[in-house]
Amino acid sequence: MHFKNIEKSILIDFKKGDVKAFEYIYNMYSKSLYKSLLYLLKDPIEVDEILHNVFLKIWAKKEEIDFEKNLYSYLLKIANSMAIDLLRKNIRTQLLCDTLSQTEIRETASVEETYLKKEEWIMVEEAINLLPPQRKLIFTLFKLEGKSYQEISEQLSISTSTISNQLVLSMKFLRKFIHEHQREIRTLFFLFYFL
Repeated sequence: MHFKNIEKSILIDFKKGDVKAFEYIYNMYSKSLYKSLLYLLKDPIEVDEILHNVFLKIWAKKEEIDFEKNLYSYLLKIANSMAIDLLRKNIRTQLLCDTLSQTEIRETASVEETYLKKEEWIMVEEAINLLPPQRKLIFTLFKLEGKSYQEISEQLSISTSTISNQLVLSMKFLRKFIHEHQREIRTLFFLFYFL
């Protein structure tokens, strides 16, 4: 795919933190990146989230970007890497759900236990999705992908203390959310099966 070259002055302004230069770069490359990601992921919501994170990342690392290299190739590499990470996470989540299902069948768990475990897992995923974008990203990288504070710090260009604070806030929110919604699940189950 051919892209016109961005004027060097725009790249220099971008490196200095000029928002208009950033918008220009975003407008120039976002549609093509979106199409590429959509082909890979097939889910517009996931594509929007990754596209957002790609541009957040280049903004955070603007001083480090080597503009002698092809900027679109750099953006595409970041986007593909994030998409592959997401696909791996989705596969792990599916494998976890499958494993839980198989374990439940083998242990001949009661209908109630099976229902409650599935609903609790759905609840956890729902709670994670309600986290603010950066907090969700940090939580996902640490808890679901198993990355260290240092790896996350380097990837997102934030301090390890920020990561720690965000994880504490995430866990506090998730505990509260799950506590508030567990009663609803049990009530729904009771209504569904016994009334």
